[in-house]
Amino acid sequence: MSVQVTINDTELQRKIAKFAILSQKGLDEATRAVASRFTKAAVGNTPPMILRQSPSQAKAEWTAKLMANYEKKRFVRGAWVSKAEMKKLLAAKKKQLGREAAGWKAAAEQLNAKIPAWVRRHSGEGSCIIRKSGDRVTITVTNSVPYGEELLRIRSNYVLQTVNRGMDGTLRAMKRKLIRSV
Repeated sequence: MSVQVTINDTELQRKIAKFAILSQKGLDEATRAVASRFTKAAVGNTPPMILRQSPSQAKAEWTAKLMANYEKKRFVRGAWVSKAEMKKLLAAKKKQLGREAAGWKAAAEQLNAKIPAWVRRHSGEGSCIIRKSGDRVTITVTNSVPYGEELLRIRSNYVLQTVNRGMDGTLRAMKRKLIRSV
């Protein structure tokens, strides 16, 4: 149960080749840069980042929601839970923050992409395989988080499309800069 994203699209490969030429890098280095962008964007597209919140804001919001939920359950079920027990439960829930994004950690480390500390502290299962065949470089990034596979697949495809569109803007900016410098 894992999600694999292969950066092997022919249109994206053309854009990577143009990027390599304009930035005066090798094809391998340019492909790594694009894969690094993908990894950063994939981490940014997982909760709480998808909500455009910092982890501390998300923790505060989750704490408020969980407290309200547990307060309700304490009285409805008739079972009294002490505040100390509730604090332990909340601490355990807060530690889970960033576990889904931690599957991209292996790829980020291999591609030298910077990811937030709230993701790095978890040990997520994932991998990054770089294959070279002739003038093509293929990068396969895998996130092996054992839950939410379908949602993770949807998010990763969205991120790949976003990176593809982002390459258009990067190439236009590089061309403009090159034209101005002449």
